[in-house]
Amino acid sequence: MIDERVIIFIDGSNLFHAIRYLNIRIDYQKLVDFLTEGRRLIRAYFYGAMPHEKDVKKNTPEWESLLRQKRFLEELSLMGIKVKTAHLKKLPSGEYVEKEVDIMLATDMLSMAYMNTYDTAVLISGDSDYSYTVEEVQRIGKKVENASFKRTSSYQLRKACDRFILLDDYLDRFLVEEKPAITQETSFWERIVRIWKRS
Repeated sequence: MIDERVIIFIDGSNLFHAIRYLNIRIDYQKLVDFLTEGRRLIRAYFYGAMPHEKDVKKNTPEWESLLRQKRFLEELSLMGIKVKTAHLKKLPSGEYVEKEVDIMLATDMLSMAYMNTYDTAVLISGDSDYSYTVEEVQRIGKKVENASFKRTSSYQLRKACDRFILLDDYLDRFLVEEKPAITQETSFWERIVRIWKRS
């Protein structure tokens, strides 16, 4: 249905654990296009968590990781994906815990349903904690589709949703296309060939 309004909600932490286990890289623009399926995309939201900069010592692996994460989130924003971040809480032990991301996502999903912003929510997560949110959104009269990888998928969440998409079955639709490595010995000649082909 072309007039069906869709909003995509991406649980970044849940998705990260799945793709790290599978050792794959996702093209998020392709993923959003794949899940929209030709319907009217209102917006895609990505929810994540980062430590406060003041809690991370500069010139450490943790600092480099923070900078990489910031660059990644900026790239998502440039794609038109709305990024919403919470701050990780630092424990006395030095470990970080994520507290607010699922609440942010669930609140947005519910409030936008009440405001009639979408007809169908696509929830990219395997976290069973969203099951009650899904049921409340459905009670308002909206549909909810669940997309996740088998590694992090929840039977309870799949059962609650109107439709389930196992992302493992569609990897070719949204993986980053790896560019072939160019060795120093061949790169000069490959550049010459490319220039020749363009002329």
